[in-house]
Amino acid sequence: MLVLAALSFACGIYLGALYNIPLKFTLPFLPALLVAIPFLINRKDRVASILILVGFMVAGIARLGIGMAAREPLALDKQKCIYEAVVTDASPTTKILALTRPDTLEGLKVIFRTPENLAISDRVRVFGEAREVIQTFKNPHIISWRWLKGLEGVSYEVKGMLLSVSPGTDRIHALRNMLRKKIETSGARHSEIIKALTIGDTTGLDEATKTLFLRTGTSHILAVSGSNVGIITAFFFFILRWLVGRVYVFRLRGDDTRYAALLTIPFAITFMLVAGAGIPVIRATIMVVVYMFSLFFERNRHLTNTLALSGLVLLLVYPHSLFTASFQLTFASVLFIIIFTEKFYPLLKTQNRLARWLILSVSMTVAATLGTLPITLYHFYGFNPFSVIHNLISVPLMCVLAMPLSLLGIVLPLGEHLLRLAGEIVSLNTTILNLLDAGYLYPIIRPDLFEIAFYFALVLSLVYAKKKLIPGLVVCVLLPATTVYGYISFERRFNNDLRVSFFDVGNGDAILIEGPKGTRILIDGGGLYKGEYDTGRSILTPILLSKKIRTLDYVINTHPHGDHIGGIPYIVANFSVRCFAASNYFIKEEKFIALMKLIRQKEVPVRTLRTGDTITLPDGFEILTLSPDANESFENLNNASLVLKATHRAISFLLTGDIDSGVEEHLIMSSRKIQANILKIPHHGSRYSSSHAFLQAVRPDLAVLSAGTGIKGIPSNEALERYQGLSIPVARTDTNGWVEVTAQRDRIVLQCFRNNSSTDSTSANSP
Repeated sequence: MLVLAALSFACGIYLGALYNIPLKFTLPFLPALLVAIPFLINRKDRVASILILVGFMVAGIARLGIGMAAREPLALDKQKCIYEAVVTDASPTTKILALTRPDTLEGLKVIFRTPENLAISDRVRVFGEAREVIQTFKNPHIISWRWLKGLEGVSYEVKGMLLSVSPGTDRIHALRNMLRKKIETSGARHSEIIKALTIGDTTGLDEATKTLFLRTGTSHILAVSGSNVGIITAFFFFILRWLVGRVYVFRLRGDDTRYAALLTIPFAITFMLVAGAGIPVIRATIMVVVYMFSLFFERNRHLTNTLALSGLVLLLVYPHSLFTASFQLTFASVLFIIIFTEKFYPLLKTQNRLARWLILSVSMTVAATLGTLPITLYHFYGFNPFSVIHNLISVPLMCVLAMPLSLLGIVLPLGEHLLRLAGEIVSLNTTILNLLDAGYLYPIIRPDLFEIAFYFALVLSLVYAKKKLIPGLVVCVLLPATTVYGYISFERRFNNDLRVSFFDVGNGDAILIEGPKGTRILIDGGGLYKGEYDTGRSILTPILLSKKIRTLDYVINTHPHGDHIGGIPYIVANFSVRCFAASNYFIKEEKFIALMKLIRQKEVPVRTLRTGDTITLPDGFEILTLSPDANESFENLNNASLVLKATHRAISFLLTGDIDSGVEEHLIMSSRKIQANILKIPHHGSRYSSSHAFLQAVRPDLAVLSAGTGIKGIPSNEALERYQGLSIPVARTDTNGWVEVTAQRDRIVLQCFRNNSSTDSTSANSP
């Protein structure tokens, strides 16, 4: 029952997030359920049990609602001032600060973006401006980072300049800083990895190290979380059990395990504080503490209930954890280890200790890998089938040897020798991983919720195949549901409709065309002029993989400005691209040259498009190039943009890149067929484009604006007023998020991600 209650509470949190259910609809139900359940519990047990589960679900909805209701907007003074704060969490580029000054904002947690190496508990002074966290890109299949941070109580950020840094006065964090310095001055190799293992400081890890551990399936070792806390706690537990066992009374009564478990709890909490007290560490500590209490109360045989209770406590404290990869991976791996251990451990007959240890290690690693596979694919889009081997090597070396040696080295006098020994072990491990770094599969199509549920149902059905109800559930529920789902997915993939999606990539363009018979075309890849944010990796990849797309028939670049070409290199490097197409005006552009080198390296065929060229695709779908003309020269690279007209049946799309009114006039005067049902607004709504004459010539039923914030005058009110004056409806990615337009025979279906609504508009015949 406890397991079902925890699952019901989690379902409540999920439903609350999915439908944004306000508290006023959930809180009245809880008192009614509390009154009804005791009345029914001795009369109708089944009804009472159902109501209990419903109560936990409603409580989950209410718990998330309480967290969201606490985020009341503040009236911030937009004047710049000096902020004083304490660092509470740190990553290489982003720090979380708890403000201490000004007094009106005391205790408010804010984001501060800086590459400075700040330690937790450091006191900082920042000159800048506090503002609400800017809305992140609004696309499907991607969890909003802003929304998750808001649930953590971080809805604001300070933008400005770091003035000063001073060490914190908190004793725990002062100890943490002292331990960090001891590691850094010990002369140990791979000191940054040792800091990650012992005090949870990952700010110094370079990309090469993180990539190596990710590719080999051992990245969980570098994050102080479930496995690390569990191993450290077990280390202290066995020492304390040996010490308590020396006391004759406890040994005689057989209470050495119980009291050792109780005494271990302070050590686990201390390690949590030293490791930075981040949310993953707190989660792991709560799980360990609950398990230690189960040992003390001699309930340790009910491991599944203990895990469910841990999850319930965690979600009660941190409801947003349900949507994080670390929470999902931790509980899935532990649950499958418990299930496989209970099911297959009695079958282990050998008495050889080495053989038993090896078999148990392999089986637990396999169980954890099977339990986390779909979650790993969902969050990281890749998987290494040899990760079992890698973990069998890395876990003993890193967690059983290097981590305890490092802990002893930082707490014992003259422990530098132990730290250097730990560094050698870490070096040996990284050397082995580099030698075995092979077999990483990336990218892999991303499973959705139904597919993840189907996977777990299938694996658990195989494990519990001898249960009476399992064959019936498989035949009557699992197989029919899978057949229906497979048919729907196949029909959507290979139907004859034309679907054009406009990604929300800010002030940039990224357009996905899903044509008849499975044709897939990407036009531009978004990108930012400043910073290292890769839209190809962070936006395009999860969406494409969620749509089961690993092969693109065409990748087309209209012109090589950063907001159009930025995400394309990542896609070309990691996806199968059958053809790359562009104009021939960009051969001197630096970003275009770098992209062409990558394309030659990947042996992708290249096609040059000029006016009159046509890309012919299945079922009468074609893309006609309307501009630029051959041998034409442009002072402004925007005007060299490819202008494409995609037509299928009676519906056409005009995709205009970043052209301005001069090219628009040229298109009109050349008598080219520029009339279209859907117009991609030129140059993100610049005042110098979307001329009145051009809009009258195109006569669109719908216009789509791909725009964002940060560039003054884009989109411009003058351009938008011209659309309004001609009664042309405009869908905007900056306000509506992802925009998807589907051409269904003689009508256009518009769907926007932000409000998840669809509207139909009848279309005129295509010219």
